[in-house]
Amino acid sequence: MKLGQASFEYVMVIGIAFLIIVPGAILFYNYTNKSSEDLTRAKIEMIGNEIVDSVEKVYYIGENSWETIEFDAPENVNRIYLTNNYELVIQYDSHLGFSEAVFFSDINMTTPYISGDISNSPHAGRNIIRITSMGSYVLINETR
Repeated sequence: MKLGQASFEYVMVIGIAFLIIVPGAILFYNYTNKSSEDLTRAKIEMIGNEIVDSVEKVYYIGENSWETIEFDAPENVNRIYLTNNYELVIQYDSHLGFSEAVFFSDINMTTPYISGDISNSPHAGRNIIRITSMGSYVLINETR
């Protein structure tokens, strides 16, 4: 009879431990994912603002002025491109699927590629972007 009681108490202690550990692990996992996504969004926001600020700076300095920007794109960034010549879009993966961060400028921006991509082979990691004022517009492209 005593052995049965000890086994039952052991199973109850293990069960209570699992009831505490499993939800705690799930909460920690969800918090880590959310923090990682918040960090990615903050990095993307910083990259977009830096590009738009540099576009405005070289445009107002005048024709043939240029600036080089270096940044590390997060792993889940798929594409950086221009739309309508006044919008910079950074497309990235999130837990909800594809997301886009859009940055607006009053300056006419263009790239050397028909697709509007800043690079002919978009990639995560180290990117070196050259922003050049061409007088009435600003050319943005990746340098190697």
